[in-house]
Amino acid sequence: MIIRNLAALSTADIVECLLSAFSNYFVQLPQEVSYWEDRFTAARVDLSLSFGMFDGDKLVGFIINGIDHHNGKLTAFNSGTGVLPAYRGKAIVDQLYEHAVPLFEKRGVEKCMLEVIQENERALKVYKRIGFNISRSLTAWKGNLVSDSSVYQLKKVSFQEVLDKGLYRAGLYSWDNMAEAVLLSEDNKTTYLVSDKKGGLKGYFTIGANGMVAQIFAVEKKHLSEVVKSIAGVSPEVRFGNIPLERQDLIGDLQNLGFGNTVNQYEMEYHL
Repeated sequence: MIIRNLAALSTADIVECLLSAFSNYFVQLPQEVSYWEDRFTAARVDLSLSFGMFDGDKLVGFIINGIDHHNGKLTAFNSGTGVLPAYRGKAIVDQLYEHAVPLFEKRGVEKCMLEVIQENERALKVYKRIGFNISRSLTAWKGNLVSDSSVYQLKKVSFQEVLDKGLYRAGLYSWDNMAEAVLLSEDNKTTYLVSDKKGGLKGYFTIGANGMVAQIFAVEKKHLSEVVKSIAGVSPEVRFGNIPLERQDLIGDLQNLGFGNTVNQYEMEYHL
């Protein structure tokens, strides 16, 4: 077997291996290639720094990396790792990282990051063995909201307006929900400023067509629940992915509104 980067592969080829590798995963993954094309774009994936283990011409394991700055450091974010069932137990992920790290360093990458479901003990063991440490916990939620258009005003804006108004707080969001990701995925995400009926700005949220909220922020914490409730004006069925555990104000509001916790992940880092 040999390790090569994934630059010569199509997204469809990568997704075929990915879906086979995750066929018995903790959650059901989307099947559409278009979903993964959009996700890889938002994740800033660089296929020249993403690597696969090949058995002949067959892709049997992979690490897909997004490259961008995170907290001031050039970072390789693992947007997906998988190994086909028949090839597990061969330390393929260890080998892929052993191959990748010198190439990361050559490109100036200072740290690696990833997210892993907390119950995935096998993956946690592998990542810790490679050198990753848990940096924080991320939670996901799902629920329904009742619209009350008499209370809130929603104004559709470009995400750049959120940046211009100084509303964005990078530390509140995971890799796939950072400003850089939203700016690259505005074809399938929409940002709304939330105001009261007198025009007083309360905050904003960014949401996908599937009801997944990428970002939410209130100018004053006491108005956060109002901003959450305003989402019903766009989508009554709402999901939140990767909310850092330290956002207890938001988590508390979601619990009070009857949202259920769907999955929890660890964010992990490995400093080169």
